[in-house]
Amino acid sequence: MYKLNTSTNKLEEVKETTFFENDIKERQHIEEWIRHKPEVLGEDLLIIGHEYDKFEVNERLDLLAVDREGNLVIIEVKRDYTGSQVEFQALKYASYCARLSPQDILEIYMEYLIRFGYEIEAKEELIEFLNVDNEEELNAVLNNSQRIIIVGNEIDKRILSVCTWLYENDLDIKCITMKPYKLDDDILVDINQIIPPYKLEDYYIKKKIPNNRRINVDKNISDFLQGVSSFINSQTDYTANYGGKRDYFVGHQFLNMPWRFVFAYKKKENTASMFIESYNPEIAQLIKEIGENYHSNLEKLLGCDISLTPGSRNKDLMRLTATLNLENYQSIEECLEKFNSTFVKFKKFLKDIINEN
Repeated sequence: MYKLNTSTNKLEEVKETTFFENDIKERQHIEEWIRHKPEVLGEDLLIIGHEYDKFEVNERLDLLAVDREGNLVIIEVKRDYTGSQVEFQALKYASYCARLSPQDILEIYMEYLIRFGYEIEAKEELIEFLNVDNEEELNAVLNNSQRIIIVGNEIDKRILSVCTWLYENDLDIKCITMKPYKLDDDILVDINQIIPPYKLEDYYIKKKIPNNRRINVDKNISDFLQGVSSFINSQTDYTANYGGKRDYFVGHQFLNMPWRFVFAYKKKENTASMFIESYNPEIAQLIKEIGENYHSNLEKLLGCDISLTPGSRNKDLMRLTATLNLENYQSIEECLEKFNSTFVKFKKFLKDIINEN
C-alpha cells in the first residue's frame, strides 16, 4: 500500500504490520468491527449471533449472519495467521447450523438483540431485511442453505486450496483477507476477497438443490431478473448477483458507500423496479435529500415513476425507487432493454450527484 505525497508527487510506502503488534484482539476488536459493519465483507448481511455457544458441543461460533436470500452465513475470524484447521472448524459450524429451524434462528437473534441492548423486534427485523410479507414466507426462506466466510490477515495456502475445491464443488465459501498497515498513529485496514476472486463468482454456474421449503419463483420472473443480473455484471462496473429463488435481488455496495441497488419484478402488477437503499442514518439522509431535491429531474430523465419511502418497520431504512410499467412491452427482450438502460441512467445520475459534492 502506498500514499501519495502531493508536494513531491511521489508514492511513499505504507508499512504492513500485524494485529498482534498493535495489540488488536480477535474477539474484542476484529469481531466487533464486523458485527457493527458487516458490509466490510462485501455484501449485505444481518448479524444475528456473536460467540454463539448453545450447540450440544462446547464450541463458540464467532459470528452468525443471514444474507438477503435467507441463508445462514457462518463467519470465522482469525486475527493474523489462520493456521491449517480453520476450514474444518467452519464446516463443523455449518453442519451444526444446517439443523437450525426458523424458530431456532429467531431465538438466536432475539438473544443477540437482548444481549447488546437493541430495542428491535427480531421477527419484524428479519421480515424487513428479507423483504417478505409475513411469517409464513419468512419460514420458507430462512436457512435453506448455509454459507461460510473465513476472515484473516494471512490465510494458509492449504486453507486456500481446500476452500477453492469446496467452492468449485458447490459449497458457498469465501476467504477474505484483512491486512493492517501502520500510518503514523493510525491503522489502515485493507480488506480483499480472494476466494472466489471478485467478479469471477458471477460466472460460476451452480447446481440447484431442491428444497421443499423454498418459495417457487415463476420462470418469467427468474428469466427477467437473471437477464438484468447478467447485463449489470457484464456491461457495467456494478455487481449484482441473482440467486434464482426470489422476485428480487440485491447488489453490492455502490461507490464504496453503505448503500446498494435492489432490483425487483412484480409479475401480477407487471412492473419492475430498482431502488437504492441504506440502513446507515447518514446515507439514508442523503437518499432522502436526493429524492426530495431531484424528484422531477429524475422522473424526467428516467421516464418512470419515482418514489421516496422509509422502511415500514425499520425507520433507519430509506429507499429511492424507480418503477417501470411493462404493459406496453411485448417481449422479455424489450422489457430488459428498457429496464437495463434505465438502470444505467439512474446509476450515472447518482454518481454525478456524489461527484459534484
